[in-house]
Amino acid sequence: MIDLLTVHGALDPFYTGVLRASGATILASVVAFCIGLLLGTLLLLARVKAATPVRMLARLYVSVMRGTPLLIQLLIAYYVIPSVLGLELSPIEAGILAMSCNTAAYISEILRGALTTIPRGQGAAASALGMKQGVTWLYILLPQVFHRSLPPLTNEFTILLKASSLLSIISVAELSALARDANLQSNLPLQVFIATAAVYFIILFCASSISRLVERRIARVLPNAR
Repeated sequence: MIDLLTVHGALDPFYTGVLRASGATILASVVAFCIGLLLGTLLLLARVKAATPVRMLARLYVSVMRGTPLLIQLLIAYYVIPSVLGLELSPIEAGILAMSCNTAAYISEILRGALTTIPRGQGAAASALGMKQGVTWLYILLPQVFHRSLPPLTNEFTILLKASSLLSIISVAELSALARDANLQSNLPLQVFIATAAVYFIILFCASSISRLVERRIARVLPNAR
């Protein structure tokens, strides 16, 4: 059975490196998503509460990031930004930078869509009770926005994780790079890429399960949030 799974040892290089490559894939995706969530929230606030120039800049940023391929953004982050700003970025740092900036634009749109489903009367009621705008956003609006955004945010994370395969272009040793190298060494593309797809599926299945668990927990705390 073991010989069948490893094709008589030909896939050993893949199985030897799969944990490290999976770790790199998950690390890059999770860090990029967390940074993107923070930036996306700031973009949301800029688009709905800031002065007109800032609002227009936020809209322009979202349009540019959504209107250009992530691959081009990765190449800019790896080859252009370090030379222009005099920075030294490792491949994974440049990859996380590009993925964060890209997903922030999409997350801001997801959060903005969720915000539009919240009755405007809630903000007016909070204001009538003497709550400041910052407090209203922190304790009333944003918790509901995040709760209502959980399913699309999970979807955005799955898209981001699958897009992390592009990091192999800038020499990040993640799953796709491992699969490419293992295929070159073993000349067994069917087995290698099926095994790689299985690893991606397991990671995304775990992410979806965690998301559903978090959603149920939040529903218990905020039963009337939807």
